[in-house]
Amino acid sequence: MAAALVGTAAARQPPHRWCQARSSAAWQRLLSRHVVGLSRSTPLVPLTLSVDGHSIFVEVYSPSFSGVGRIDGMTGQLQRIKAFPDPRFTQAWGGFDGRWLVWNEYHGFDNLNNFTVWAWDSETGGLHQIGATTRGPDGQFWDSPWRGADVRGGIATWVQGTGLDQLAEVHAYNLRTGQDLVVRRGHPGGAFLLDRHVLVWAEAAGPGIPTRMHAASSLTGAGVRLPRALQKLRTGFQTDGRRIAYPNASYKSLWWSSSVARRPHEVVGTQGLDHLDNSVQISGRYVGFGIFPHLFVADTTLRRYIQVGTRGGSAMVSDTALLVTQGPKKKVLHPILRMALVPLRDLPPMPACS
Repeated sequence: MAAALVGTAAARQPPHRWCQARSSAAWQRLLSRHVVGLSRSTPLVPLTLSVDGHSIFVEVYSPSFSGVGRIDGMTGQLQRIKAFPDPRFTQAWGGFDGRWLVWNEYHGFDNLNNFTVWAWDSETGGLHQIGATTRGPDGQFWDSPWRGADVRGGIATWVQGTGLDQLAEVHAYNLRTGQDLVVRRGHPGGAFLLDRHVLVWAEAAGPGIPTRMHAASSLTGAGVRLPRALQKLRTGFQTDGRRIAYPNASYKSLWWSSSVARRPHEVVGTQGLDHLDNSVQISGRYVGFGIFPHLFVADTTLRRYIQVGTRGGSAMVSDTALLVTQGPKKKVLHPILRMALVPLRDLPPMPACS
């Protein structure tokens, strides 16, 4: 239950904790007025938000088109970007930096090591494959970490397996020049991009040694100082390039830092059997997160969060918009997921905490 979250009134919160705002009819009315029309009838999966405040990139699964596309939330128009080779069993995971959309395209739900990496230029419409996994001598794809491609400032990054015992490479691909730089060969986990062309990944020095974060320049591959917010971090995180948010290793609490130069703090905790899920998102002052089946949006300036869903799903945020995707009503391969896309300027005030 939502009431199982630690903390109630803001006045009684520990210094860094957030509290849950009272339910708001104004928020619910706003979400119901901004439903993306195509999401009522067509299976869609949100991929990432655009920067214009009214469009989203999605995976589409329909009889007429299955693939990656962009939907204008105001007009409902779908722009087809790339069709999936197997409409039934292909999925995508990636990001958008304001010009380039980059994603890993996974071929088959039962083998996440088989993927290609694609880049689409929103200014020119150009579509290019920029990476692909390879097979070992036994014909099987090398193991790769389960993490989609990231992109920021014209640089794309991903990690792909290259050998036994999870040997892998961290790639930094310059989308302007076409240069593919291998920043690291070793045993890295997923890679993340921060502002100022800082590339970060997790890696252990050897078996039984705790994982720690490493940082390098995505332009040159040279090592750089690891930002303070990541120095004690052992797990993955979400970032807008300047701030981070993530569930702890046990998924019992949400941690946040207003800057990668500052130490993160626990801001939301759970009790009993409740756990955070993998839906954490961050951009600017807003954080989206879930404690299944409840879905929340937090305002980090007010140190409050409000419930926006009750059956799972996700809350994506950008500098201009909030996208709330409700979880499925029934279990099917490609369910109908109702989406509401709201410009941040239209969000009503967040109520005080109980």
